[in-house]
Amino acid sequence: MPEVLSTERPDKAISYLLNGRVIVIVNGSPYAIIMPVVFTDFLSSPDDKNLRPIFANFVKIIRVLALFITLLLPGLYIAMTSFHQEILPTELLFSILASRDNVPFPVIVEILLLEISFELIREAGLRVPSPIGPTIGIVGAIVLGQAAVSAGIVSPILIIVVAITGIASFTIPDYSFGFHLRIYRFLFLALGFLCGFLGIALGLFVYIAMLSETKSFGVSYLTGVSPIDHVKGNNYFLPPIWKREFRADFLNSKKEKKQENISMTWKYK
Repeated sequence: MPEVLSTERPDKAISYLLNGRVIVIVNGSPYAIIMPVVFTDFLSSPDDKNLRPIFANFVKIIRVLALFITLLLPGLYIAMTSFHQEILPTELLFSILASRDNVPFPVIVEILLLEISFELIREAGLRVPSPIGPTIGIVGAIVLGQAAVSAGIVSPILIIVVAITGIASFTIPDYSFGFHLRIYRFLFLALGFLCGFLGIALGLFVYIAMLSETKSFGVSYLTGVSPIDHVKGNNYFLPPIWKREFRADFLNSKKEKKQENISMTWKYK
């Protein structure tokens, strides 16, 4: 789990500096390192503060939903199709069975093939020259997906599941935290295949216990989430702008406010 936040954006670094965090800048590196950080920092974008609170909080809810989809959707799909068919509507169950009629592989092989293919397309899109990178990603995904369905290698419903999971992973603002979710997604996939919902529940229990144990330079990783408190306007959801003047309590900063009531004292006596 990433315990520091890295950024190339000066506005993001300055915003965290005003909030009482420590910024480390290394000569020769394009990244500034922000510490300490909490779990919700990885789901926040510096652009949120430029929006009205209701718009910013709507986007933040979408990111939380994307986090659960990225982490759990493939595992839930394989658990439902392998162990818990009774919770699916009958029409949907028949549709899944019909789509898998000509597929020779078990569902775990199907989903691993698609997940690894998606990761290959994602990395290829990053490495090729930028003008054609998005084109290769889109065309490669469409062509490979259609060809795989036509050849009977994978089922169409599974392509939808993997595509939604991949799109949701792109909504995570921090790249290192997105990597963290992509790796743990395979662990939950294995747990869903081995034990169904019971395995996913045990995996979530261990995962949340690890989050609770983790600390970033002495600050608990889940500060602001467990227990849910406002920490003087520094919780995950943005309050109105006039409530954002205080720094977070868990930083124990010498000054509670980001700046004085009159910042330009030389101009306003």
